Amino acid sequence: MIFKRQITNPNRRMLFRCDAAFENEITAYASIIPILQRISPYDLPYPKCLTAGSDEYGDRIVLEDLTTSGFAMVDRRIGLSFEHCMAVMKELAKLHAVSLALKHEQPREFADVCSKVREIVYCPEAADFYTHSLESSLRGALDSLRYSNNKGDLDAPIRAVEGLTGRLYRIMCGLVCNGMDEAWRVICHGDTWVNNLMFSADCRQVRLIDLQTMRCTTPVLDILHLLYTSTERDMRKQHVTDLLLQYRRTLLEALQEHFSTFHEPSASASLMRHFADLFSYQRLRAEYDRCLPYGLGIAMWLLPAVTFNPDQIPDLDAVTINDFKTKKHDKRIAQMVSVNYHTRMRDIVLEMYDQGVLQRL
Repeated sequence: MIFKRQITNPNRRMLFRCDAAFENEITAYASIIPILQRISPYDLPYPKCLTAGSDEYGDRIVLEDLTTSGFAMVDRRIGLSFEHCMAVMKELAKLHAVSLALKHEQPREFADVCSKVREIVYCPEAADFYTHSLESSLRGALDSLRYSNNKGDLDAPIRAVEGLTGRLYRIMCGLVCNGMDEAWRVICHGDTWVNNLMFSADCRQVRLIDLQTMRCTTPVLDILHLLYTSTERDMRKQHVTDLLLQYRRTLLEALQEHFSTFHEPSASASLMRHFADLFSYQRLRAEYDRCLPYGLGIAMWLLPAVTFNPDQIPDLDAVTINDFKTKKHDKRIAQMVSVNYHTRMRDIVLEMYDQGVLQRL
C-alpha cells in the first residue's frame, strides 16, 4: 500500500497551497472517481483507493501499490516515447469520455460533480503567488534563450517571449477557465507530466497518479500538459497528428461503449454522429492550436523540475514568496538547470514561433 500524508512544513504548505491541493485529491478519490467509475463500462486509469479522508493525525490517502502489478515510473529526464504517449492518449480519451457521457445522460449529476472540483491554481486566492512563480519561470526561460542564442537565430523569438512579461498568468488562466465551447468541458487530470504517470513493462498500460490539480476544462489541456513537459521536439514534430487521431478514435470508441449500454441502436447511432461531428479531427486540432500557449507556459514552469539532476533538487521548504519577488529564486534555479533544459526550452520556443503562436499573443 501507498500511504500519503500532508507535508509537515507549515510555510511550504501555505505558500504552495498544499492543504487545498490535498483536499482536492481526497475529494477526487472519495467523491468524484467513484461516480465516474459507477457509470463507466471500463476501469478508469487510477490506482485503487482504499481510503481517503482524515484521522487523528490529519489528512491521509491510502492507495494500492502499483509497483506490485508491474507498473513503474520512467526517468523524467528522458522524453516519453511515441509508445508511451499513445498509451496516455488512450487513457485520457477514455477518462474524458466518461465526463461527456455523464454530462449527456445525467447533466445535473455532472454539474454536481464539477462543483466538487476545486481550481487551486487559476483562482483569485492563488493569483498572487502563482503570478510571481510564473514570472520567475518566464525570466528563467529568457535567460536560457539568451544563453542559447549564440547564432542570433533566437532574436525574434526572444523579443516575442519578452512581450509575455506581466501577462503569462492571465493568459494561462484564460485558457484554463474561459474561452472553450462548454460542450467540450470535461473533468481533466490537470497535471499530466511524466512523474504523475506509471507504465506497465510493455508500455501499453498507464496509470495516472496525483490528482491534486484535477479540474473541469477543455480536454486538450491534459494533452498539451503531457506533450510540452514530457516529450522532446522530434516526437512532437513526427507524431502530434497521430496522437490526436488516436485520442479522437479512442474517445469515440469509448462513447460508443457508453451509449450502446443505455440506448437503442438507432438512438446510439444518432448520438455517435453528433459526437463524431463535435469532436471532428478539424475541431480537435483547432482547439489544440488555440490552447498552444498553455503548452508554452507549462513548459516554462515545469521543465526545470523535469530536467533537474537528482542530486540538485531545490529545497522547497526554504522558499518564500519574497524569493520570487526579489528574483532570489531565479538565481537559485539558474545554478541548477541542465543542458537538457536549455535544449528543450530552445526547441519549444522555436516551435511556438514557427507556428505563429508567440506572434499572436
